[in-house]
Amino acid sequence: MKVDAYPPDPRIVPRQLPLPSPWLIGRQAETTVLTETLDPRADPASVVVIGGPGGVGKTALALHWAHQHLDRFPDGQLYTDLGGFDRPSEPPSPLSVLHSFLMALGTAPGALPAGEQSAAALYRSVLAGKRVLVVLDNAADLPQVAPLLPGTRSCAVLVTSRANLAGLRLRGATSVRLDVLSAAEARDLLIRQLGAEKVAAEPEAADLLLARSSGLPLAVSLIAARAASRPGLPLSVTAEELRSSGDGLDAFDAGDGSADLRTVLSWSYRGLGLDDAGGFRLLGLLPLPEFDEAAAGSLLALSSARTTALLRSLDLKSLLRQHSPKRYRMHDLVHRYAGELAEHVDAPGELIAARRRIADFYLLTALHADRLLYPHRAGVAPPIAESGVKPLEFAGEAAAMEWLGAEHRTLCAVQRLAAAENLPAQVWWFARALDTYQYRQGLIHDNVETSRLGADAAERLGSPVMSVLAQRQLGRACTRAGLLDEALTWLSRALVLATGPEEQAHTHHDLARAHADRADRRNSRWHSEQALELYRRAGNQIGEAHALNALARRHTEAGDHERAREYATKALSLHEKHGNGSGAAVTLDNLGSIARSAGLPLEAERSYSRALELTLGQDNRFFAAEVTEHLAEAQFSSGRLDEATEHFQRTYELYVAQHRLPEAERIRGRLAALHT
Repeated sequence: MKVDAYPPDPRIVPRQLPLPSPWLIGRQAETTVLTETLDPRADPASVVVIGGPGGVGKTALALHWAHQHLDRFPDGQLYTDLGGFDRPSEPPSPLSVLHSFLMALGTAPGALPAGEQSAAALYRSVLAGKRVLVVLDNAADLPQVAPLLPGTRSCAVLVTSRANLAGLRLRGATSVRLDVLSAAEARDLLIRQLGAEKVAAEPEAADLLLARSSGLPLAVSLIAARAASRPGLPLSVTAEELRSSGDGLDAFDAGDGSADLRTVLSWSYRGLGLDDAGGFRLLGLLPLPEFDEAAAGSLLALSSARTTALLRSLDLKSLLRQHSPKRYRMHDLVHRYAGELAEHVDAPGELIAARRRIADFYLLTALHADRLLYPHRAGVAPPIAESGVKPLEFAGEAAAMEWLGAEHRTLCAVQRLAAAENLPAQVWWFARALDTYQYRQGLIHDNVETSRLGADAAERLGSPVMSVLAQRQLGRACTRAGLLDEALTWLSRALVLATGPEEQAHTHHDLARAHADRADRRNSRWHSEQALELYRRAGNQIGEAHALNALARRHTEAGDHERAREYATKALSLHEKHGNGSGAAVTLDNLGSIARSAGLPLEAERSYSRALELTLGQDNRFFAAEVTEHLAEAQFSSGRLDEATEHFQRTYELYVAQHRLPEAERIRGRLAALHT
């Protein structure tokens, strides 16, 4: 190596940075990390890796920061696009990049070493003592980057990659992972590109564009470029194109062949191995882009270890992200892209089997959870799972509630997909599995929607047994939602179809509740009496307790407090005997109402307090709102206005959260009266 014959020209200062984007939205925290870390005056200056999915703005951040801090690197800035993810041909070799950098630093072509190790050694020698920034854009892996690292403490290196590059972190590099923009930041980016007037003139169209872009900077920019290319057309034209494209990615295209989102995402997909690529495609079949590891395992029909390894691999390549233990999230647009690939690449039979597996996983897991929430539900043989499905079991009610809370949106989405794909049995089962959870959480509108789908599915199945259960459930849901005429219609139909004393008793009990909410005391009492007789005939003591408690309410309304207390006390004893905490809470609440009606506010408060404790322990927000209101009224009757005000305020918040607006308005009036 004849380096002495061709010494580098010290007068050459490379300025290789490409032109940065004219704007950088957000990224304040990430910029601070770069500023504090990439300082050649530090000892030593550091390497920073900016990671994240395609289109998230890694290069934009790197170039923006580099141009803002040119003064830190007076001896130059080196830049190369390593082409790790965006080139159909082979990316440049480390040796070719080293030759390019050496020539930029003044090394004559004749002095360039032929081997990579010799070139890397000369590169480090030339940089020794200099203050140079090296930007390695779009790196695929550590072997691409390692030969390009300076050997001097005075230089800094900025790497961007969709891959994890854990090997660089082992060498002391700092990692910065970019996520999507917040809603406000995405709107700011759209305004910067289209102008504030255009965005403000059509707020609904702008909202749609931003919602569909899901905060991905490239997606926002592509949509903005598409709209800007037709300045004479309103923004609503682009919004309509986006809407008409459904879940596809066709609208995310600059329109002139220069860039489109599908191509950018394909660069990451092409770098996957066969197994990872197949798993990635099938993950696009999930109804929502957030899921847990167990769901993915059943979808892919893989063991737990293989599922973990596949998801970890996709995480390292920024195609999804593990945001909490065993839970993952794909960006909405990446999820759509994966679904597109599945439809075009995988065999129809494979897709059908995968969809059945994921539906069975969610359904059977939801049924396991529901069994813990409502162990006294009448038993119906559950469906048999597809091969490869491993539904979850739960240690207790709290774990079941936590899972249902995390997966409620997904469960509703899977039910809708099952309805769209003409799978009425699964639709019916999902409605049943969701009922108790939706009631407890006060999700009354969701409860009506899923129950309607269940009733329609039962009719299509032609099963009288399923129809009775579904119609009665829908009647209960409509009662809670205040749709009392519709509730009575469904419950009356269910009563006609009901066979056997127990089914008839359940339906009479639900009819009694609907009539009570209509203030029809005569019919409510008659149905409660019928329910009590039939429950006793069937030997169902839990049902008997519910009917006794309902009759206790009717006796309270008639002013017979002694008989009401007798019935409610017996009901409480039966509920406690059978460990039915939810029934005990309802009965304690009724005992409080009996005491308050009898002019015993302190006794009422004790019963309400016990009922509320049980209800909160069950995380039953729907009933907790009512019990809290009753407790507030008892405290008001006792003259304890501060405590009453506190509980009325909590009641108001619960009703608002559950969208029970008439009830919320009533409590707002009570609070206003207390304040005056």
